[in-house]
Amino acid sequence: MAMAYLVGRIKRHQVDHAYRLIEAVDYPVDLEQWRSFCNRQFNRRFISSSPRDVITVENPLGYIQGLSIAYPGNDAGYGHILDVPVFVVATVSDTAGVSKALMGYLMAMARADNCRYIIVASIDPGLWPDNGPNPRNGVVIPVAL
Repeated sequence: MAMAYLVGRIKRHQVDHAYRLIEAVDYPVDLEQWRSFCNRQFNRRFISSSPRDVITVENPLGYIQGLSIAYPGNDAGYGHILDVPVFVVATVSDTAGVSKALMGYLMAMARADNCRYIIVASIDPGLWPDNGPNPRNGVVIPVAL
């Protein structure tokens, strides 16, 4: 089922709804921590060397069906990367469409920052968020610049 999705940085009115996706995958934050994390993004005044962005995919009815946390970083083996510790798709009707919309946005982010790879974290919650010195046990996706 082809749909048009609105993909972009999280908006204030989406924070609590987006938390339901974070909660569903056992990401280790509670609602207050999530609100604080999102508020830091809304209040960011200066460009950070590695800002963490929450990206949402919203369907035409206003429901959030995809969510990602992404930030640029450096990896000893892969060079400049877009690190994606969270990639969640929650839909029963268009998993491929939501995934494609979210991945397209992440690919554009990676290209804009000259990242050579996107690394989507392992689905093992034991590795979230960024546990250990090298949590690169996920999916490595090359970015054509």
